[in-house]
Amino acid sequence: MRIKLLPCRLVNPVNRYRLHAATSTVFPGVWACFHLWEQWALFDGKEAWLARMHRTSTGWLLLVEVIFGLIPLGLWTLLHCIAIWRRESIPGQASWEEGKLAFGLGWLVPLVSPLAIAFVLWHALWLWGMKAQGAALLELSDAMERTVGLPWALVIHAFGLFAFSWHLAAALPDGLEAMGLVKRESKPFVRPFGVALALALFVSSAQLIGWIGTGSGTFWPLPVEEVQQN
Repeated sequence: MRIKLLPCRLVNPVNRYRLHAATSTVFPGVWACFHLWEQWALFDGKEAWLARMHRTSTGWLLLVEVIFGLIPLGLWTLLHCIAIWRRESIPGQASWEEGKLAFGLGWLVPLVSPLAIAFVLWHALWLWGMKAQGAALLELSDAMERTVGLPWALVIHAFGLFAFSWHLAAALPDGLEAMGLVKRESKPFVRPFGVALALALFVSSAQLIGWIGTGSGTFWPLPVEEVQQN
């Protein structure tokens, strides 16, 4: 009796690549934007952050986060490992014929994609580990403020956010094509928007991490006193 380790559709390299492209770009991209919006409430003070988190990250909404966040993250990790093991193409890699921008972004993909996976996994397991232990929202906020400001954590976030943003800029058109949202011939026109989105996500996330960890923004100053008065 033959035991199949993967569903039949995933045995097909084309289907496997499509799922890899979707779970490594569209799902984590939307998840990252959602989390950025959640955490951005910190700029209005801890009470505003707690109020927003109570509305978006408690009760049945946690199941939505698992389905659209953690499960795609697990699939992304698995499919990337399979692609490396089988020496298959990974989303974001591009030939010179696909354009200078695609080729320029794609040459770093073999390096930044594994780093992006490692960073997102570490970040998710860290926070969800505290949630699994019954940590309240206020405890999560305090833990983030204590940990993110440490030098090693700031370095991890700097490299991790860079890797994730670069991966998203390079591979997002592949993910959109895999989900049938754009056609192959439209990818060169979509790519600059993916780069702009990734850049905006990187700057905003780094600014937020800098504020949480040090009390001031990363790219422009935002003292704690100003935030508390708003």
